Amino acid sequence: MNTFIPPFCSNPACKHHHPSPKSGYSAFERWGFYETRTFGRVPRFRCTNCGTTFSRQTFRVDYWLKRVYDYTDLTERLASCSSIRALGRAYHVAGKSIQNRIGRAARQVIAMEKRLSCCRKPKEDLVADGFESFCVSQYYPNNIHLLVGATSQFVYAADYATIRRKGTMTGEQKTKREQLELRYRADPQGLCHSFFRILEASYAVLAEGGRASLTLWTDQKREYRRSLSLSDCATGLSASGRLVHRTISSRIPRSRWNPLFPVNYLDRELRKDLHEHVRETVCFGRNVNAQMERLSLYLYFHNYCKAHRSRGAPQPNALLAGYAPPFIAAERKRLWAWRAWHSHLDLDSCSEDTWMRARQTPLKEGKDYLPKHVTV
Repeated sequence: MNTFIPPFCSNPACKHHHPSPKSGYSAFERWGFYETRTFGRVPRFRCTNCGTTFSRQTFRVDYWLKRVYDYTDLTERLASCSSIRALGRAYHVAGKSIQNRIGRAARQVIAMEKRLSCCRKPKEDLVADGFESFCVSQYYPNNIHLLVGATSQFVYAADYATIRRKGTMTGEQKTKREQLELRYRADPQGLCHSFFRILEASYAVLAEGGRASLTLWTDQKREYRRSLSLSDCATGLSASGRLVHRTISSRIPRSRWNPLFPVNYLDRELRKDLHEHVRETVCFGRNVNAQMERLSLYLYFHNYCKAHRSRGAPQPNALLAGYAPPFIAAERKRLWAWRAWHSHLDLDSCSEDTWMRARQTPLKEGKDYLPKHVTV
């Protein structure tokens, strides 16, 4: 790849970090090379404006790595109920190495979704509900809110909230919960805050579709009504008839004629495809941010790789959601090759928290480690 030309300067403070689409980036000079076992001879460059040096690997997904993985194979194995340790045995590496690659892949698919969202034209209504699992301990269950297309079953957004353990408990279990809550107690308004962010994603779908109105289906949780009442944007859209909120009981049969079928279907898929969410499993999540990275990678597989139905034409959910096939093909071609840059994206709050590993894991002291190149 001696013909490689850097697309921009790697320094976010440089004026050439965001080059003009017309003129491109030419303010660089070649600055030698270095040899690697994995990538061979890697050319280096120097920006003539700010003096920053960088190499071809700076722009690759495998930046700073010593071993190349097949990310397509990794995604398919993860979405086929393989645990982290099972993946480690398959690739003959440690589990931390697998999670590192999943984190990189998750940021790639988040960036891909952001770029593709600029050209989508959704014409469907939306369904939102929470998927309940747990992380660290069953004393710290979570509610992962999902915003799903009513027709396409495309997942537009996902957000995480740790909730307090509920249900029938023995006296010993109640005592243990009280002891654990001295170290970490879930935000009592966590469900409202999480659904508020899901609402923001629904506004974007309404704007992109160019529609007169949009119907949002949920169950009858009072937290949903509270979030809608606290949102000025939702109140205004509801008053003008552009946003219609409809509720249905979560106790009615979960058939295909149920308006909540898209999220009920996705709940079933997550239970059987992601090992950490399987009922009564010993393979559960230990870190909230890692759990959301795995979910982000799975949702990419669900939206863009998996067929909408096993029978009939094998078209992915993204096509039914209004995504143009040429744009999808182009993005998937560059997905596992060229590194996504945070400074080139304007992410919503849900994606930003996943990218920056900003969510707090119960009982964990301090923030999660975040490599410097992730923030650039």
